[in-house]
Amino acid sequence: MQKIVLIGAGRVGGHLGKRLKARGFDVVQVLNRHAAAAQALGEELQVAWSDHWSDIYPDADWVVLAVRDDAISEVAAAIAPFVPQALVTHTSGATSGTVLAPFFQRYGVFYPLQSFSAERVPAWSSLPFCVDAAQPADLVFLKKTAREIGGPVWEVNDEQRAALHVAAVFANNFANHCFAVAEALLAEKGLPFALLQPLLTETMNKALSASPATVQTGPAQRGDEATMQRQLDALTEHPAWHTIYEAMSESIRLGLP
Repeated sequence: MQKIVLIGAGRVGGHLGKRLKARGFDVVQVLNRHAAAAQALGEELQVAWSDHWSDIYPDADWVVLAVRDDAISEVAAAIAPFVPQALVTHTSGATSGTVLAPFFQRYGVFYPLQSFSAERVPAWSSLPFCVDAAQPADLVFLKKTAREIGGPVWEVNDEQRAALHVAAVFANNFANHCFAVAEALLAEKGLPFALLQPLLTETMNKALSASPATVQTGPAQRGDEATMQRQLDALTEHPAWHTIYEAMSESIRLGLP
C-alpha cells in the first residue's frame, strides 16, 4: 500500500483526497500553507495535518501537489530534502511535469480533467485522468490508480497536455463566461436565464454528437451583417461584451483551418 501525502487543501486537493480515501488508498497526511485549511481537510480525512513543509511524512511513497501553478516549484523545493525517494506529482494541466525534475528523480503528472467546485461532488466514474511520469514503473502505478478512482485514463505528454488545457479553457471557462453574459443581458430586461436552457441543451447535444465546427449556426456563420450590427448596437453600454461579440463573430466568419 502506497503511503500518500496530499499537499494542498483547496478544491482539487480536497476532492482528490476524499476520493482516494473513499477508495481505500492510504492517505496519511495533509499539508497546506494555511493551518485552518490543512486542519479542516486533515480532520475530515482523519489523518495528520500540518502547515509546515518540514513536517512532511518522511516515509511517503507518493506526494500529490494539488497547489497553484505558480507555487509548484516553490513547494517542490521546500519538500525535496525530506522525501528524496518519493514519487512526486502535480495535478496541473497548464504546467509541465519537468518542472519537478530539478528536485526529484521520480516525478510526474496526475491531472484530473474537470472543473472542481466545493459544493459539487465530481462524477468520478466518467472523469478523465491524464497521467505522465519520468519512470515507467511510476507511470504504470499512476494509470492503475487513476483507473481505480476515476474514468478513462490517458497517457498525455507535456505538449499534449498544454494544448488540452487551452482547449478546456475555451470549452469550460470561456463558454461559462458567455453563459454569465447571457444571464446578465436577460436580467436587464427582466427575463430568466432558464429561457435559454433548451437552447443550451440542444447546443451541447449537437456538439457532443458531431464535430462542433460542422454544427455552427448564427448570424456570423451565415453572414447576416444587418443582424450583427443591430446586436452590436444593443451592446454599446457594455464595451467589454461588445468586444467579445466582435471577436467571436470574426472568428466564426474566418472558420477553422
